Amino acid sequence: MSAYESQVVRTEVPPEEKLRVLSRGARKSVLFVSNSTEYGGAEKHLLELIRRMRELGVQLRILCLDKDFFTERLAPDQDVEVIVCKKAPRSISGWLSLFRTVQTDVVVFIYGVFWAIPSGALVGAWLAGVPSRFSIQHLMTERIAVPPQVLAVMKKRRSLRGKLGKLLGRKEPQWMADVPLSIMASTSTPAELRRSAYLSKTTICVSNALRDSLVKDFGFPARKLKTIHNGVSLSEFVPRENGGSEVRQKLGLDSEEFVLVCVARLSAQKGIDILLQAMARVVREGVHCKCIIVGDGPLKKQLYEQALELGLSGRVFFEGFHEDVRPYLQAGSAFILTSHREGLPLSILEAMACGLPCVVTNVGGNAEAVTHQVHGLVISPGSVDAAADAISYLVTHSQERAQMARMARARVCETFDIENAMAEIQRVILG
Repeated sequence: MSAYESQVVRTEVPPEEKLRVLSRGARKSVLFVSNSTEYGGAEKHLLELIRRMRELGVQLRILCLDKDFFTERLAPDQDVEVIVCKKAPRSISGWLSLFRTVQTDVVVFIYGVFWAIPSGALVGAWLAGVPSRFSIQHLMTERIAVPPQVLAVMKKRRSLRGKLGKLLGRKEPQWMADVPLSIMASTSTPAELRRSAYLSKTTICVSNALRDSLVKDFGFPARKLKTIHNGVSLSEFVPRENGGSEVRQKLGLDSEEFVLVCVARLSAQKGIDILLQAMARVVREGVHCKCIIVGDGPLKKQLYEQALELGLSGRVFFEGFHEDVRPYLQAGSAFILTSHREGLPLSILEAMACGLPCVVTNVGGNAEAVTHQVHGLVISPGSVDAAADAISYLVTHSQERAQMARMARARVCETFDIENAMAEIQRVILG
């Protein structure tokens, strides 16, 4: 028995599905590998892909190396197996053992952030003989700060002495077992990640900016990278004629008030503190504006307290996480995202599809969706003044705002239809 068989927990197959499972032998098997610590755009993107691929007659499985965000969101009839790995591998041999246990024809590594999955995973899949290996990159991010004691152990592990010690059965410090996989993944050097990229048939990037960064900053082979932009459902995300009256009534907002909407995780990456400071400046200058923030995250309490300190009570509404954000987008006059790092956020495309002009920072693929002064306003990241000026402009230029709204909807209809994006991904990974 493989060392990793005892670490793998498979979802229970409903009795009525067992006959269908028995016929899986002739079906191509596709395994998606996710190492998510939170539910976000990468996970939503994967669910949309799975919903479409299940119609193609392939066996679909998701291997969760951390939390399982998928089982509760998958319909019972979707015939998708979710596998949770209690203890993720920390070595190439561990990955090799895992992929021998969870056999598949195709493996697709989902990178919510660049360092999410260590380079050893691709090497292990290759050594295990997985015929087709792919990656989907969603976000370029800064390298995680690794504690010095972890770096010391990793350096020793890679040395000849360390490798010999492991062969002789020497164990690592007990505390290493508690180090999160994200930290262990971050200790993969850029050279290791670059080499592992050659083991992928194709690395799919959600924006050209992300693709260019992988080539320029990390030396990834350009011939193995392909941009497939994120997409949005044009039938689900639509402008609403009544202007989201239910949400406005719930929050005590007039139908004619200018309302900003921000859909984002409350984390440092999203720069919500910049948005709050910009709102405070706008309010001080007498510009009438309200803001709805939809999302949850580790900075929730800190941001709520910041809003109170800035005198934004009654001006900014924290609505928490909502699976369906359409009522909030349809209640808005404009959308804003003051993030510091991105790939190509689904929230921007969803807002544009709902007919909202967007204020976005010039990071990642944001400017590939929003052209300045055409579909919204593109501003410098980290600038309170730029954000405040953009808000004031949209509030005071209603005709221009209405034109941007029309152009934003037209832009996503032309370029970011999710059906086209998902069909292209399927063609890549299924050949």
